[in-house]
Amino acid sequence: MKKQRKIVIAVSGLIIVVIIVFIIQNIVNTPKGGVCIEEGRIVNGSAPFTSLEVKDAMSELKSIFEKSYAGCSISDMWYTQTGGENYKTASDSKITLHTKIITGNKKIGKMNRNTTYNDWKWIFQKKDENGKWQLISDGYTP
Repeated sequence: MKKQRKIVIAVSGLIIVVIIVFIIQNIVNTPKGGVCIEEGRIVNGSAPFTSLEVKDAMSELKSIFEKSYAGCSISDMWYTQTGGENYKTASDSKITLHTKIITGNKKIGKMNRNTTYNDWKWIFQKKDENGKWQLISDGYTP
């Protein structure tokens, strides 16, 4: 009986430790001062753009990435209100998305092979309110 009880306590303690590590890891990996986006969803905060506009920009980024960055993967994508080309007017809008990218074995464009880029920026522009987001610039600033 005592041995079984010790095993149950040990397993319970291990589960609690794993949950705590998971929670801490998510807190540390969430970009500071911004709006984190998971699967096209705004997780926290508000933005000058509606969630639909941000999702549209993200969808456009995913489409571009799938076509042009074979062998690479995006492990995280987020939008921040500050630090970038973020503005919205009646005649022009610019939005900067940020990604964590892991490259594969071949060099693609400006990216080195087998490298993790923790904040690769993508700047999109929309010429009018009803227009489609167009990629105008991307790059990495370490």
